[in-house]
Amino acid sequence: MNVVSRTLLVSRPLLVATVSLAGLAGTALPAASAATGAPTAAAARCPVKAWGYQGYYMCGTDLKAGYIDWNEDGRTDEVFVIAANRTIWHTWKNAGGWKEMPGNGRADDMVGDNGTGDSRRCIIVHVDRGYHYWQNCHYDGKWHSWTMSG
Repeated sequence: MNVVSRTLLVSRPLLVATVSLAGLAGTALPAASAATGAPTAAAARCPVKAWGYQGYYMCGTDLKAGYIDWNEDGRTDEVFVIAANRTIWHTWKNAGGWKEMPGNGRADDMVGDNGTGDSRRCIIVHVDRGYHYWQNCHYDGKWHSWTMSG
């Protein structure tokens, strides 16, 4: 069983049980866990684990859309989540924990990768205010600025 199915089987019951909390507002910025670097906000969060790294995502967001198979080999290469305070986090095998995405991005839901078909790896998120989609792309060895997409 790969990391995607193992994580979703564990998280799905928790998501159903706490999805009604997703509408809570006013969550504080999370402190980073010393052990994992993962966000630790208390309100409107559900647990997620990938490659043994425990983190939290905003309950009710599309968790499955954040499991990205960059190599298209049927295995998850990187996982992206939206935290309860709308920050965007990601992790991958041997990352050492969850890392906040650069560029101070904020989002309300995960859309997934943009499937560019080239060497760029772009992740797309949705922002409810104004109904916009934003993307950040990784190329030349680094993540770049958040830009409006579509």
